[in-house]
Amino acid sequence: MDPTMGETNIASIAPAGGVTAQATFGDPVPMDETNVAVESNVVVAAPSTAPETSYPVGTVDFNKPFEVFDANDDETRHTNARVLAVLAGNNYPVVVVSHDGSEEVVTQFDTDGDSIDGELKVENIAPAIEQTKFVAIFREGRGFASSDDLYDTESAVFDAFRHEPKFFAAVSLTIPAHKQEIPALVVEDDEEGEGDDADAGPKYINGMTLKAGDKVRSYRRNRGSRTCTILKTRDYPSHKQLFIKADNGQEQPYWALNKNISPNY
Repeated sequence: MDPTMGETNIASIAPAGGVTAQATFGDPVPMDETNVAVESNVVVAAPSTAPETSYPVGTVDFNKPFEVFDANDDETRHTNARVLAVLAGNNYPVVVVSHDGSEEVVTQFDTDGDSIDGELKVENIAPAIEQTKFVAIFREGRGFASSDDLYDTESAVFDAFRHEPKFFAAVSLTIPAHKQEIPALVVEDDEEGEGDDADAGPKYINGMTLKAGDKVRSYRRNRGSRTCTILKTRDYPSHKQLFIKADNGQEQPYWALNKNISPNY
């Protein structure tokens, strides 16, 4: 037998620059020490890490959390939306699966977030931070009106309404991060007389005897004439004796001028 066989075998399993001591056949080297020498030079490959997602990015970044909702009713939102596949070279490359409440739906989207059939829309779930948007203001006679849509930049407003003759201005709008609470209504009566909780009983106004619960017509500037319900009455001041609320529900109760009260025909 070749007396160098042991040396050749060790070199064949050790990496370059590995075991330096020669172990010839018959050397008094304990087997456990030889094993330690070999094992100390074995390189174990690190486990491979999962690749990061690299989905398309446009107006919508599909690598970040997003939601799917009805393009015609953004109150109708899907759940568990996720990317199923990406179709290279397609105008609607991102295939998304989501649940509409009754079944799973598979739809293709472009990077603007529009679906291939126009029925669904995708938007990123943005953190709750203050945002600045822009609206278009139009001149209508002596008054003004604003656009229904919000725009990300002032130039985007100009581009959208460049040929609109009624366009007047682009105005910035700050949207707070959190919902604002409407302050509770406080009806203050700083005039002499009974407080808001008082009810002085029937009052004779403009030829009518009126009391709480009766219906009247009341004119108010910028609101016109509408049917109102009397909530309570008072004695003073004598020109504002009826506390009324419009039946259309579009305004808060108030003390009406007596001269603006007429029968509810």
